[in-house]
Amino acid sequence: MEIVIRRRRTRKIRVEDNKVVFKKLKEHVIELPQEVIEFVKKNIRILQWLVYDSPISSYLRHPGAVKSLILLLYSRVSEKPITVVAKEAKTFHEQLYRIERRLKELRIEEVYKYLVK
Repeated sequence: MEIVIRRRRTRKIRVEDNKVVFKKLKEHVIELPQEVIEFVKKNIRILQWLVYDSPISSYLRHPGAVKSLILLLYSRVSEKPITVVAKEAKTFHEQLYRIERRLKELRIEEVYKYLVK
């Protein structure tokens, strides 16, 4: 899988304190636990590709979907169960499984091997 980044506008995911800030149609702020924020800082380029340029980007319009994606990737890299990560972030684990199914449908689940712990 080749990661191609095409930028029409400057779209960035920023990390401020314990929040992830990104803009799709309007600016959204997501609060996450500190260990997940550290993961986001290390993998921000891949997250930008997934949110803005990948085949799954059209499914990530709602900030809850982006939060679920970040938690799913963190769960897979840290080898923690999805249910534990979802509970720590106060979200439902079904949302994470839904994003994972979408990654498999679009055949980009191999993105996990590009992520840094």
